[in-house]
Parts: sequence; C-alpha cells; structure tokens
Amino acid sequence: MSAREAGVRRVSCGFAVGAGWLQHCATLPAREHWYGLASGVLLTGLVLVIAMRAGCDGRAASWIGSNLTPVPRGAESPANMSRVKPADRISLRASRALTWVRWLAVLSLSVCAGFAWAAWRAERRLSIELPLAFEGRDLRIEGCVVGLPVSTDDGLRVAFEIARGMPQSGRFPRRVLLHLHARTGVASVRPGESWRFAVRLRRVHRAVNFHAPLVEASMLERGFRATGYVRERPVPARLEPSRPALRCAARYWGVGLEALRFAVRERINAALAAAPHLGIVVALAIGDQSLISDADRQRFVRTGTGHLIAVSGLHVSLVAGALASLMSLAWRRLPGLAGRAPLWWATPRASAVAGAGAALAYAGLAGFGVPALRAFTMLATTAVATVAGRQLAASTVLAWALAVVVLVDPWAVLSAGFWLSFGAVAAILLATSGRFDARDRKEGVSGREASPPGSGVLRWLSGLRSTCRTASRTQWAVTIALVPLTLFWFAQIPLVGPLANAIAIPWASLIVTPLTLAGVVMPAPLDAWAWYVAHQALVVLMQVIGWLSAPAWAVLPLRAPDLLTLMLATVGALWWLTPPGWPLRAMAWILWLPLFAPDDARPESGEFRLTMFDVGQGTAVLVETYAHRLLFDTGPRYSADADAGRAIVLPALAAAAIGRLDRLVVSHADADHAGGAASLAKAIRIDSLRASLADDDPLWHGSPGPVGIDAADARRCRAGESWEWDGIRFAMLWPDAATVGRGEARNSASCVLHISNGRVAALLPGDIEAAQERALVETSPVALRADLLLAPHHGSRTSSTEPFLDAVAPRDAVFQVGYRNRFGHPHPAVAARYAARGTHLHRSDRDGAIRASSRHDRFVIERCRELHRRYWMGR
Repeated sequence: MSAREAGVRRVSCGFAVGAGWLQHCATLPAREHWYGLASGVLLTGLVLVIAMRAGCDGRAASWIGSNLTPVPRGAESPANMSRVKPADRISLRASRALTWVRWLAVLSLSVCAGFAWAAWRAERRLSIELPLAFEGRDLRIEGCVVGLPVSTDDGLRVAFEIARGMPQSGRFPRRVLLHLHARTGVASVRPGESWRFAVRLRRVHRAVNFHAPLVEASMLERGFRATGYVRERPVPARLEPSRPALRCAARYWGVGLEALRFAVRERINAALAAAPHLGIVVALAIGDQSLISDADRQRFVRTGTGHLIAVSGLHVSLVAGALASLMSLAWRRLPGLAGRAPLWWATPRASAVAGAGAALAYAGLAGFGVPALRAFTMLATTAVATVAGRQLAASTVLAWALAVVVLVDPWAVLSAGFWLSFGAVAAILLATSGRFDARDRKEGVSGREASPPGSGVLRWLSGLRSTCRTASRTQWAVTIALVPLTLFWFAQIPLVGPLANAIAIPWASLIVTPLTLAGVVMPAPLDAWAWYVAHQALVVLMQVIGWLSAPAWAVLPLRAPDLLTLMLATVGALWWLTPPGWPLRAMAWILWLPLFAPDDARPESGEFRLTMFDVGQGTAVLVETYAHRLLFDTGPRYSADADAGRAIVLPALAAAAIGRLDRLVVSHADADHAGGAASLAKAIRIDSLRASLADDDPLWHGSPGPVGIDAADARRCRAGESWEWDGIRFAMLWPDAATVGRGEARNSASCVLHISNGRVAALLPGDIEAAQERALVETSPVALRADLLLAPHHGSRTSSTEPFLDAVAPRDAVFQVGYRNRFGHPHPAVAARYAARGTHLHRSDRDGAIRASSRHDRFVIERCRELHRRYWMGR
C-alpha cells in the first residue's frame, strides 16, 4: 500500500472521529471555542509543514538501502542497527520521529476538519427554528409533498415543503412532518403534489430515555425542524401544478425520485394486495420498511437477519455485479462493431462504469440509506480507479466510502446502520486479508493447487467446497466482529444467527431480491408474476426463520455494555481475527468476559431505584431492588399499532437485561396508564399482577406460555396489602374495600403504592383526585409521608390538594406529562402549591426520563436530558 493510500485512511478515520465528537457535545462551539480550534489548527499545520520540510536524513536511509539485505522492518533490526554508524543511527531515529509527527499532525487536522464540518452543518440546521409564538397556532399553508407518505393506523404521515403561508422569516421551517388524520378525508397523497392545508405546528420534541434511540437527532438529520397535524377545517385541497410545486421540486431534487419510489410501492401493493410478507418485498425494492409486520420484524431480530429487510451493501453489490457481468458479455459482442469495442475502451472499464451506474440507481431507489450509500461509494471509487488504470487496496476504498458518508451525513455516526455496515465490511477485509490467507498458506492450499485433476464434476465440487469454506469463515468473522456492536444497540445476541444467515443470505440474495428487482423493471403483467414468485420464496424463508426463532434459547439477552466494556470487547474481537502467530490470540476471549458480568449497577440490598420513563402524557415507573423488579403502569397507547410498552419500556428493560418482572401494577384502566400492558405481556414473563381493571380485561387471564402474566397471582389492588423485597417495604394504600367491592376501574380506584426502606420513601398515587386524597389523609396520614412523590393525575388541578401535600411533605415531585399536552398539565396553580412548600419539581417533558436512587437518607436524582445532554435538545 502506498503512502498516499495510507494517508487517505488516516484522513478518513480522523474526519469521522471529528464528526462523531461533535455529535456527542452538549452544546455547539461558541465563538471563543472556534478561536481556540483555529489556533490549534494553525499550530498543527505549522508543525506539519516543518516536519514535511525536514523530511528524512538521506545518509542513513541510503547507507542502509545499499549495504544491508532487505528484511521486514530491516531498518529496525538489531543486527542491522549495530552496523549503522552512531550519527546515521541518530538520523534514522529522527526520521522515524518526524514520520510519527507527520502522522499525528495529519490525524489531528482531519479530526478538526470533521468536527468543524459537522458543527457548521449542525449550526445551519439549528438556525431554522419554529418561533414559540407560532406553536399551537393554526396556519394556512400551501406547498407540496416531498417525501414518501407512510400509512399509519389513523391516517398518513408525510414530509411537506411549505411554499406559501409562512411568516417572512429565514428562520421559519420550510420542511415539516405532518400527520394527516383519516377524519380529514384525505385518503392518499403523492410526492410532488401541491396541497393547501390548515395546520397546527410545534417544535420537534421526542421522548428522551436512558438507553433509547436519539429520535430528535434523527429528525434533525432528516431536516425536520417542526412537526404538526392537518386540521379538518378548512377542508384540505389539492392544487393544480403551479409555481409553488416547481419551487419545491427545484429545492428538493429528490422529489422526482420519491415519486418513482411511490409508484413502485403502489404497483407492488396492487400486485400482492394483502399478502402476509408484502412489506418485505416493498423494503427490498425501495427501502421502505413501514409495511413490515411486527411478527416478521420479531423473527428477523431473534435470528439476527434484520439486514435482509434493508437495502444493504450486499444487495447493492449483487445488482452492480450482475449488470457489470452483463456489460462484460455485451461489450465484446456489440452488433456492428465486429468485437472492436474492447479495443476502443477496455472491457473491465466499461463493466466497472456499468456496475457503478447500477449501484447508483438501486441506492437511489432505496432512498440512499447509509448501507446503500456506503456500497455505492465503494463501487464508484473502484470504478474510477479502474478507469484511471489504478488498483486501490480494499481498505482504501472503504476509507473513501467512510469519508463520503460522513461528508454527506454527519449525523450518520449516531445510527446503528452506520456502525454495523462499516463494521461488517471491515471485519470481512481483516479476516480475508489476514487470518484466512495465512491459514491457507500454512496448510499449503491455494486456489490452483487445491483444484484436483480429473473430471469437471470433481473440479466443480472442489470449487463449491472452497466457496462454502470461504463463506463460512467470512460469516464467522462478521459474527465475531459484530457481537459487541449488536449488544450495544440491541442488548442481545442471536445464538441462531450464524445458522439463520447461512440459510437466509443465499436464499434472499439469489432468489428473492433478484425477482423483486426484476419486477421493478418489468412491464405489467410480468411484474406481478415476478413479485408473486418472490413472495412465495419469502413464505418458505419466513417459515424456516420462524422455526429457528421459536425456541427461548434462540436469543441470549445481556445488558447493554458501557463504553469501557464496549471498547474492551471490540479490541477482543479484532484480536481474535488477527492472523495466526499474533501474541496471545487464543486468549482474546478474556476481553469479552465483562460483557457477561452480572449487573453491577443494580441497587444494593436495602436500597431501591425508581426510573420514571419519558412516555409523553402517561405514567410508567420501573422500581428496582437488589433482586426484584416492579413496573408501576405501562405508559400510553399512541395508536392501534404503537404504545409506550413496546416503544419505550421494553427496550429499557432489554438494555438492563431484565427479561422478567416480579410484579406489574396497573393503577387503573385509562389508556395513558394501561396502554402498553398488552405489549409487555406478549414479550416478557410477569410473575404477578396487581391492578384496578374491569372484570373482563384480558390481562386477568394471563398466559400459559413462557411469557405473559401468571394468572395464579393476579388480583385487584387493595389497601392493606404489603410485602417486602430485599429490605424494601411495599404497601398498597388505595383503593379501600368499598371501592374494590364496586369493581371500579376509573381514576377513583387508582392503585396507590408506598415504597420505603425506613430512611427514605416514595409514593406512586396513580390518578387519584381530591376525594381520594382526603380519604387517605383522614385514614392514614402518617403512612403517606414520602420524600419523592409522583404527582397525582399528572398535576391536574383536581388533585394535589394542600392537605395531601402537607401529609406527604415531599422533597421532590415528578410530573410525567407530555410536551404541550392538551390538558395543560401540570396546572400552574398546582405547580405553585409544590413550589410554595420548597419541593423540587421535575418534569418529563423538560427533563426526559428521571431516575431516583435511594442513598442513605436521601434520593439522588438523575435527569436524562441533563445527564446525556446533546446540542440538539433545545437551545
């Protein structure tokens, strides 16, 4: 590898590190920070210039080159160094020192360049912001649809470019994400169409929880600085093509591409109708995963085959390779040229250009996701090198792809797809260029030597054996390399992943994907036949994947590793993939041991911890003791196919390696408290249930399988029940016997749970109101005493009465409320009552998830938006 290619690798890696550094900053650099960065860049540049001009001392280099036999790293060989004169030895060491100085200077400059580029892009995005005065106001706007519409259970979600109706301000967002409810009467919209809407907008605000995806960063990456919904009145109106639509198309060149993707999706929908795996065919064709069923997603997650539903680098490479092969055959046989085309332009060059063009077309059709963009960039780089008559190392091609991806999208470093895609390719390169080649040389095996003489059948079988051997080794290398990253992002290891991928990759790559893409380019009715056959092949594949994912042992759940554990495990994986002969390579597994270590973050015996999730307008609280876990409420149901239990609580439990709950308490049947219960019961084991639910609620019946609620210990909440776990006392204070006897499931029957270790206490009162608060104060005022209070009914003015607050006397109060919720919770008068008593107020809409850990005689409060602050979380 040349020094230039080595420099490309260093610059690309440094540029990506700089962009990643910026994405983990709490604030964007201020003016004085820019001055410091510029000074550092100038100083580093000066050092680099001096080092470049100094160069190497020619005497030592020439003497060694002419008098010594070349050996690996010969200039550093003790035998050779003993023959070098002292003066030349000093010169050689100075040369090596200058080389290191140049290397560090180039790396530092590239890191600064990546940081500055990402900061500039972020500053430009954040400079566009919805003014507070326009939040919640009705606006009449005109513009056009610029993105692929996504169907929801109650309407459509569309990206919209505003052309008219917004204030004359350069800071006002032009691109917004709108929700079109079904009641508006709009059944379908297409990219490029012009519409007139009455909308109500608000700033981008999403739930922020510990160990959860950075949804606000994803919205910033996609360019959305405001969200909202379309009002029913006045009725939305489709406009004729006009100047606003033309301006929209000019501003977003991808509108035409989105229209093409929409047309392909509509054709697939018409051809397959209600087919069970329709969403997978759509995902393979255009990269839209919104139609994939939850059951299929679960199978892919449990078998580690999720990359099959994304337009991955493998799919792009297959398409490019197929077209390059066709071009290679056709270029030699162009009609009318008598085979002279290769004399004008070499066949490999024509094939490389054709392959890069096919990769560009498919990556564009898939929406230019990170894996597809990475694959296209690698293929385009290879094509350029081929046309120029040069040969680049595979690592250099990967480095160019890294630089281009980060240059186009500095926020890509925050996504799992970025790390898994580049990590998989890097693992393949490391394995195939080092470990496996060395093993083959050691065994005396090469491609030609291994081919046995004899019939063509024997040679074919030998080639098949060699291909399978290489494929299995490559799959093993990718599996080993991605285990730490998979744990970090998904908190589990699919144990059946290697077997599932060995079956699914060739089946999907050689049958399903080619047929799907053939349908895209075929005319009707041939396209429908191609998609039908592709779907039938998917039916077979999903049955096999379903069988593999069914056993409980198919997935090994582990806690998400911290940064140090992740770094150790990554070093261990790379060490494991090094060529034979590396020191202690067989002991690399030791660096993986921290991944399997027991959770050292759980509370000590006699202490407890509460995590109040940011679920919007609703309640979900995880209570942890040394050896037990209790969940109080499950958050709201957002729609028919989305709820907080599935979207927020389950990922948090998985990140902490909690696969079983000792008890679930559902305070009452309101959707903002019980909305996620069904999803939880389908995913994890729940040993007991305490709830105030209707008699016919399905949760009472439990589940006989390995997951679900144990119906043998499912009872109504009742005042007077108490139990003790690990030195922590749990006491149910409400509802009383009369309320339980009426079988109510409303606010008045909310379960009220008191938790104490004798030094500090917490009170979780559900949605009780003033009447229940008075009853509690009259019957058990001493039992109400608590240091931490979850505000009753989210801070409604019908709760948190003054006698109740006097009895509880909380030092800290938490309001679990949604951002700009329609109820106005917490009510200003209620917040004033708490403040008048010196209570510290915490709000999930402002602070994100809130964690309270008992420490001796007080609670230590952690606020997620403060602890994991990022520059895009408000300004």
